[in-house]
Amino acid sequence: MGLTSPWYFSAIPRDDAAKVATYAEAFGELDDPAGFGAKWGPRTTERRNGGCYNFSNRAQCNWNGGVWPYETCKAGTALVNLLQTYPSQRTASRATFERLLVTYAHAHTRSHAEQLLPPHVDEDLHPDDGYWITRRKLHGISPWSGTGGLGGPRDPLRARGTHYFHSTFNDLVLSGLVGVRATDDGLELAPLTHLRWWLVTRLSLRGRDVAVAYDAAGDRYGLGAGLHVWLDGEHVGSAAQPLRDGDHAPVAVPPRVRLAWDGSRFVRCSPALSTPPRATFWEC
Repeated sequence: MGLTSPWYFSAIPRDDAAKVATYAEAFGELDDPAGFGAKWGPRTTERRNGGCYNFSNRAQCNWNGGVWPYETCKAGTALVNLLQTYPSQRTASRATFERLLVTYAHAHTRSHAEQLLPPHVDEDLHPDDGYWITRRKLHGISPWSGTGGLGGPRDPLRARGTHYFHSTFNDLVLSGLVGVRATDDGLELAPLTHLRWWLVTRLSLRGRDVAVAYDAAGDRYGLGAGLHVWLDGEHVGSAAQPLRDGDHAPVAVPPRVRLAWDGSRFVRCSPALSTPPRATFWEC
């Protein structure tokens, strides 16, 4: 929560560089194994906090160190806001967001420790061992044998994890990976990923159908390298990706594009989208 609220609500003035840097130091704890960092996602309590970090009680729901999808998605949204609307900080980068999102997705698939079929999503996940703590407590499974809080085979909590959507994972994909930021006067695409290719379709925005594709090499979708945008099924333009310094070589990253809005239609883009051959485009 300490990482979430200041950035989620833009409470820190963007024009105060010193204050921004001071508060952004906290994001250094996100991946720190002694802080919030863990194999299956960020802990809800720093591991170094011996008094608060514990798994000693039998209550079903605790914020004493377990990984909560609900809190993870809030921290993810806060991180997206920091990366897209504040000056660059040494404690947080697009790699930070990508690690958070990939770990978060991994924890919600059949690849997690319990191998449950169908996949189970509940309130809190063990940060190191990858099992759903609340599920084991409800069903009285070791290490919480005898804790079962279920009233019988028809208890609605028994299968809660098969349809429990206590997160905003889809929002993190759209706002972070794809970088969609809708404002009163425009649409901005500010992707936060190093993924080599991705595509989102059927995104409804102000009555328009928006689709966005990114292809680093240019051979995945046959449209050439870069970011490509469609409105109402019409391919409106493309923008080449810039190169950023990686650990050993330049790394291609998606460009940042803004489409202005005049109340009834998109009217211009910045930077201007190019027009690849063999395509009909809306003019910016």
